[in-house]
This record gives sequence, C-alpha cells and structure tokens, in this order.
Amino acid sequence: MKKALLNLSMLFCCITAQAQYMQDVSGKPLLAGKYVDVVGTPYLFENWTKGEVILADGKAYKELDLKYDQVEGLVFFKGKKGEDLGFTTVVKSFKLFPGSIPMVFIQVPQIKDGEKDPYFEVLHEGKNVKFLKKTVKTIREGNSYGSASSTKKFTENIQYYLLKSDGTYAKIKKDKKSILNTLGDKSEALEKFIKDNKTNFKEDASVSALIEYYNTL
Repeated sequence: MKKALLNLSMLFCCITAQAQYMQDVSGKPLLAGKYVDVVGTPYLFENWTKGEVILADGKAYKELDLKYDQVEGLVFFKGKKGEDLGFTTVVKSFKLFPGSIPMVFIQVPQIKDGEKDPYFEVLHEGKNVKFLKKTVKTIREGNSYGSASSTKKFTENIQYYLLKSDGTYAKIKKDKKSILNTLGDKSEALEKFIKDNKTNFKEDASVSALIEYYNTL
C-alpha cells in the first residue's frame, strides 16, 4: 500500500512539474489575418503539430502545439486559450512530430541565401556532411485560366544543401551529377552505391541514404 501511494505521489509530482514547465513558456500575440483570400496554406502543416523547441538562451520546451509559417520563416505555438503566440526569444531549433519520425529544423548561420534566413530541415546529419532542405513559400497573384479575375496563392520553392563539417556548403540539385560533383572525393564508391541500391533522386529518403553512406567512408 505504501509503495502504491509512493508511486502515485511521484506521478502527481511529474504531472505538476510538467504543467509548470509548460506555463513557463512566454509568448507574444501575432498579427491575425495576414493571409486573406490566398489559396493554399502558408504553413508546413495546416493543423497544430506536437513539437519541441530550443531557444537561443538555452531554454528547451516540449509537448507544445506548433506551427511553422514558411512565408515568414517563423515558428509559433498555441496559447492556453488557443491563440497564436510567438516566442519572445529566438528559436534556435525545433522538432515536429507529425508521425513516428520527428522532423528537425535548425538555423544555419553559414548559409546566407536570401533576404530572410528561414529554418533548414535536417534530412541527414553526419560527421562529415549534413543534408539540408530549405522550403520557402511566397504569395503570387495571377489570372486563373479562362477568368478575368486575379487569384492569390502560395507557391513553394525548395532548395537543397550539403553542409560540410568545416562550415563550407554547396547548394545542390537533387540529382546524381550535382551530388557527385560536390562529393567528388568519394565519387567511385558513391557510383557503386547508387547502382547497387537503385537510388531514386526524386525521393528525399533515398538521397539521404546516399549521404549517410558517404559519411561512413
């Protein structure tokens, strides 16, 4: 009986600590109605997705409901009343859990490739090379086919990068030629891997497996 009460007490303490942990997140209201009459979604996922963040000041928070705005390059969370709240401190990295495999996003100061520096998804992280994906959405306006009225819609631009351990990087096309040119020191071994494994360069996971193999050489 005493053991059961002790276990119950420990469980209560864990729940209380977690609740306090969540309450410590400070946020600021975001501007509502930024995207009016635009077809599509500015977010990676339209619905709230469970995730965790690490802030620039070192604080970490788990079990948050997050959204990632790929137009603004902004990650924000759902407040207690369901409102959209931005973090008061810069988010250094975050994870989303849309399924069993987390999606990891990081800042990469070395890569300056545009006015905004959105987060990069880490498709593979190895000792020699990271395989990164940057997705940016913009709003474009144009006339629909057969219609005189214009329509605004979100369009997606995706870029891939290989970031080496020495801090240098290359923007690549997700194809055999581009990757082998960038990783030319092991091109012969990579050629064999591509042939043996029938690497599909249209699939992120297949290319990630190739980069993972490179990191073992």
